[in-house]
Amino acid sequence: MDLSLKIAAQIQDFFKYDLISLPLEMAGKIVRIEVKISNLEPLSWLGLQNSDVKTYWSDRQGQFTMAGVGTLDLIAGDRSIDYPTIFGQIRQNLSPLFPNVRYYGGIGFSQDRSIDLDWTSFGNYRFIIPKFELWTDGINTFFACNFRCDFSSEKLDSILDELTQIYFNSADSLAALPLQIALSAPILRDRVDTPNRIEWERNIDAALAKFTDLELDKIVLARRSIFTFTHDIQPQSLLQSLQPNNSHSYHFCFQINPTTAFVGTSPERLYHRQDRFLQTEAIAGTRQRGKSPQLDLALSEDLRNSPKDRHEHQLVVNNLKAILTELCDAVTIDRELTILKLNKVQHLYTQCHGTLKADLTDADILPKLHPTPAVGGFPRPQALKLIQELEPFERGWYAAPVGWVGADDAEFAVAIRSGLIDRDRLLLFAGAGIVRGSQSAEEWAEIENKIRHFTDLFTDLPQQISDLSLAYSLPSVKLDI
Repeated sequence: MDLSLKIAAQIQDFFKYDLISLPLEMAGKIVRIEVKISNLEPLSWLGLQNSDVKTYWSDRQGQFTMAGVGTLDLIAGDRSIDYPTIFGQIRQNLSPLFPNVRYYGGIGFSQDRSIDLDWTSFGNYRFIIPKFELWTDGINTFFACNFRCDFSSEKLDSILDELTQIYFNSADSLAALPLQIALSAPILRDRVDTPNRIEWERNIDAALAKFTDLELDKIVLARRSIFTFTHDIQPQSLLQSLQPNNSHSYHFCFQINPTTAFVGTSPERLYHRQDRFLQTEAIAGTRQRGKSPQLDLALSEDLRNSPKDRHEHQLVVNNLKAILTELCDAVTIDRELTILKLNKVQHLYTQCHGTLKADLTDADILPKLHPTPAVGGFPRPQALKLIQELEPFERGWYAAPVGWVGADDAEFAVAIRSGLIDRDRLLLFAGAGIVRGSQSAEEWAEIENKIRHFTDLFTDLPQQISDLSLAYSLPSVKLDI
């Protein structure tokens, strides 16, 4: 049977036989129909869909990947987020009867700053349930249809119409869709860093000068690098190019409209909650990867034995321990300090977990954990105040929580190693932890390493240009995505 017909038949059966058996308290909540299908690569499939809004999420272990099309429900706003209200709305729409229904999205890094023009479409928070999803558990692949339960047969016609007219009109069946996205490659035209190299040095000096007055232990200062290309960037194609060299990372794409998307490959979990079990982690301190096993080991040992990096990492661990002690009845912090090795960089890494207190929810967890000292600083209030004074741009969703919320579970990553696509522009963001003894040149180089997984796709920047990093034009270089 044609796959699209199989999906339509199963949806019709659900409305005919299963819908009437749902309890009355399901009225108004989100219902889900799932159909097991042949294996398909979700990101490639998503890139071919005819929809303004597209959502993609993949966990670090490859155990869950979701590609979503359209918007069934949207919870969003431009004002500072009211966590109990927002998560209350989410819980009101979800049911344990359909555990795979999830809201996907994120919040802005700062809730106290006006929204920059580049981030207007995202607002201060935005969570959506896609209409249709292609998802895999690492073994099997499923197609899912989400809809609001109103016990009406009229909804069936609407769903079937969208399936046939919008999503399956580019091929006879889903199985016929190619697994690679063939697109012409944009050419890099220009790069501008904010702050530039000179301004960066001034910011570092200004921050260090205030450590004593503000009783600061650490502040994370970020940089925005804007790359302009000859024509628009395709979000799913860019993320597809990033994936092979960024294992053990969350991969995400939140496409708000046809020309605007936030994409990233973050290695850092903010937290994962499965019922009452809460997991989080400390990641801080950075070295690049070595070109040989011997050099890589030497860099790892240098990181492990660096007083500056160990101090920076311990600040994060201590902060997490204090927060988990407040949120949980039982807390476990790994005693052994390990090295998290990624494709371009490596970090100091410590796992933490606990049993959440019975009366607490995600509305309590998220504002406690975000922003961590790894992306904000410590103590938090003083660091965030100084970030607002020194950074000449709006972080938007960079370094903010992105992820999903279900009826009985939730997972958020820290949106580092990320970029904002705005038509022909790619805005990359990265930060460096500043503590006493930090050197501006070393921190600048650390940021360059952190954005390399993007920049290596389209250019190897000449060292003399990278060192200056003022506003400049680059020769045309092909972006192979």
